[in-house]
Amino acid sequence: MGGACRQTVGAMTTTMNTYHHQLDDLRREWRLISRSSLAQTAAAQLLEHHPALKDRSVRDLADVVALLEPRSGLSQLERAHTITALLEVAPSHPLLGRTLLQTLLPGLVGVARRLDWGRGRSEDPATFLADLVTSLYEVIVEWGGQHRDYAAPDLLNAVRCRMRRRLDTEQSEHAISLESLESIGGLPSITDDDPTESLASLLRAGRAELDPVGAAALYGREVLGLSYRELSTMTGIAPRRLAEASRDVARRIFE
Repeated sequence: MGGACRQTVGAMTTTMNTYHHQLDDLRREWRLISRSSLAQTAAAQLLEHHPALKDRSVRDLADVVALLEPRSGLSQLERAHTITALLEVAPSHPLLGRTLLQTLLPGLVGVARRLDWGRGRSEDPATFLADLVTSLYEVIVEWGGQHRDYAAPDLLNAVRCRMRRRLDTEQSEHAISLESLESIGGLPSITDDDPTESLASLLRAGRAELDPVGAAALYGREVLGLSYRELSTMTGIAPRRLAEASRDVARRIFE
């Protein structure tokens, strides 16, 4: 019994050390580029597209990411609008996509946890996290230029769906191509286009009347599968407040 516990603790410690090491590498890289002259040019392009940040003393992309931290002084709605703006303007400068990636790293770790770090695959947690980072950047590039009111959870959900499909395909005894499954409706698309079934569509349809905190909490809980504690860490809002707001929004859109 004690041996099993030690093995479990050892595995958890290895996983945590691995992903912390990778995140530290990404943070070090970010420190090198986020205050460069290129980062200042990219920040200026963002400000042109999103003038709401002009009174926030934004000089470079390091300032942008700092504003997207939960305790920056921006409201959750303001942070959501900034991430939406980042995705819209991302094609205009390569560092804007990197900025999105940097600010979504905590959420990406949450996705890795929900997928149990790809347990059962041959790769180690470091490779699994690297795959998630790559997938997130690919989605950012694919979606760059789009307007998405829930850009942050949409991006993370797309990565979760893609990796979930990959894991399911790898574990399946009968390999069927993803294209074949999608063509016959065997798998849902990354973004469900049915407005009567998609939670995201319901939230978008009612965004003018819905509490943005509750809408984001409901999306994070029901679509991304994150706990209120994980959402609290990402947003700086108390878990109880998130739970209550989420339930209120759910009652409004499903009543």
